[in-house]
Amino acid sequence: MFYAAVSHVKICRFIRHGILPAEQVMRCTSYQIRASDLEDEQIKAELAHKNPCRSKDDNEESLFSAV
Repeated sequence: MFYAAVSHVKICRFIRHGILPAEQVMRCTSYQIRASDLEDEQIKAELAHKNPCRSKDDNEESLFSAV
């Protein structure tokens, strides 16, 4: 599976909430994630689920005037 389209924010959220197991060798370093953990069905389902950044509201006014 190709994970390049998954944002680091989403991965950090999964780690913080305990969804994705990861470890840091030292504080303030990158997390180490096992490839086998990425193959877990729950992780695959979470990574495949796309949340909209925000909902579309037809009554919302634009911040920019129409020029």
